[in-house]
Formats: sequence, structure tokens, C-alpha cells
Amino acid sequence: MRYLNFDQEGERSDLLTVRAAVDRGHAVITHRVFKIMAGVSLLGLGIIGLLDWPIIGLALLLGSPLIAWVWWSYATPRWRHWALGRGVNAAHLQRLAEQERLVWPQGHLFERTEFRLPRD
Repeated sequence: MRYLNFDQEGERSDLLTVRAAVDRGHAVITHRVFKIMAGVSLLGLGIIGLLDWPIIGLALLLGSPLIAWVWWSYATPRWRHWALGRGVNAAHLQRLAEQERLVWPQGHLFERTEFRLPRD
């Protein structure tokens, strides 16, 4: 199975702070969510404006949050696995990640949309 690389170039220490883990989660997950939404939306607008295919363009515009959600659902459990493997306290990680809107509260409907790893 292929894993996402949450380490920065040249960085590799075994211990990680909760703050650093959440910051890395935002860099790899949240920022890409916004980029996906913007890129897919711009593609939809381009298809509407340049190719005059309004149905496809509108589908992309309306579907951009769903496409970004798929990324979030895939990347979040892999980020959590990475952070916990580096010695981060699970409860502290969850609490800070919830406060910063990186993850949903445990048991929340949207939290259950994560594509869990087989060992979870």
C-alpha cells in the first residue's frame, strides 16, 4: 500500500509534537482541499465559458466540494496514522485537530466518511 509522505524534505525525527502534527495536517490536507476546490471550480468555469458546455461545467462547480471531500476522507486517516506513529498522544491530537477544524469530532456523521486504513 502506498502512503502519503507527511515529512518535509530532509526532515525525519521519531518524535513529533501535537502542534507540529496538526500544522503538517493542514499543509497536506486542508491546503490541498482548498486547491482542489479552486482548481475544479475554475475548470468548471472554463468549460462553461470556453467550450460552452454548461451542464458539465456546472457539474464540476457543484461537485468540487465532493471531490475535495474525497481527498480529505483519504488523507485524514493516513495523517493520523503518521502522527500516532511518531509518538503523538491520540487524545491531544484529536482535541487540537478538532479545535482547528482539521477533523470532525469522533462519532460525527462526517467523521465516519474517512477511508479508514485496514488496521483501524
